[in-house]
Amino acid sequence: MSVFDVDFDVLVKQLLPVRLRQTKTIAWVKCIVAPVKWLFGLFKIFRSGNLYTLAHDGQICYLEAALNDMFDPILRRVFISDGIYVHPVSVYLATELKPVFIDLASEVGSGAIPNPDPVRLYLDAEVDAGLGAYTFVVNVPISVMFDMARLRALVDQYRLPGRRYNVVTY
Repeated sequence: MSVFDVDFDVLVKQLLPVRLRQTKTIAWVKCIVAPVKWLFGLFKIFRSGNLYTLAHDGQICYLEAALNDMFDPILRRVFISDGIYVHPVSVYLATELKPVFIDLASEVGSGAIPNPDPVRLYLDAEVDAGLGAYTFVVNVPISVMFDMARLRALVDQYRLPGRRYNVVTY
């Protein structure tokens, strides 16, 4: 039994003086207490929702648990994988003695030098907005019916700031 287990019907009978414990008086006091009971029910629902929110955070295991609780509670097939990161290639000056062969993107795989293959160069904007943009990927089975806006809202609620993600169905 906790502090939040309150039985208002029993409390009404116990707190009334003995001389006022008549059927009409008890019914009248119960009518007065009815809005308090309704507000207490809302408080308990709000409290349980907040306890659930506090029990989950941005860690992958908790985020997966929250996603599976919401969208796939029985089979629990929603999982999170790491995003793809593209390591940007630095171009050096000739005096630094670290040459990098530069080719166009259309020429990759058909370079004049057999080994190593030409290196693709990315601008900072391409690395930030391209394949390397996602820190993690949320994988959802095709058979799971979900609303993309709800899924994104749930992930945004728990993810850390600065972490970007993509949602993929498999």
